[in-house]
Amino acid sequence: MYGVPKAIVFEVDGTLVDTNVLRARAWQEALARYGRQVRLPRVLAHMARMGDQFLSVFLPEDEYLRYADELASFYRALFHEEYLHKVRPFRGAPELLRHLREDGWRIALASTADPDELEHYIELLGVEDLIDARTTDAEVDRNRLHEEIPAEAVRLLGLDGTDDVLAIAGLPYDIEGAVRLGMRCVGLVCGGFTDEELQSAGALAVFGTPLDLLTRYADSPLAAVG
Repeated sequence: MYGVPKAIVFEVDGTLVDTNVLRARAWQEALARYGRQVRLPRVLAHMARMGDQFLSVFLPEDEYLRYADELASFYRALFHEEYLHKVRPFRGAPELLRHLREDGWRIALASTADPDELEHYIELLGVEDLIDARTTDAEVDRNRLHEEIPAEAVRLLGLDGTDDVLAIAGLPYDIEGAVRLGMRCVGLVCGGFTDEELQSAGALAVFGTPLDLLTRYADSPLAAVG
């Protein structure tokens, strides 16, 4: 029997909006500019490792120290200019958020996106009126994003701890970070990772898309809230 969480924390990229391949392509182009030809599947496999953990996969230590900040700035500008306008919501994402609100949830968005990107996603989803708290990589240590961003979201919700919070994410690293904070997690495979990868990261249940989760809501951990 599931407990009754008071609030839900959503990762946004790869969970509510379809950005992972677009981000990977932008990273691939940025790395190529700095002399690193990396295949897209490899970028996808590692791009959730933000900060040091991500770029050190592809850059030797001396190049990382010399170019990491510049490369990351180039990536962010490229994503904004060439890819942000291509982002689309996953099927059922706005409807799932509205159903959660109607069912008594408080909703926080914990995003590794830049603040202006997150605002764009909220506008794209049409859910401004449903969001109780939001946080981005601008508020936390970039080298510990997958723990600090959801922790900050919980703080902004005014909660003392994470025992009564459920998280929804599509990346194993986000799930691992939330689990380390004591949250129970639901995974969505629409971000590009498998059921097995999300379950191994700590997801207590895995669904396809937001629409799949909404369709199977009565049989999910989300149905436990009264």
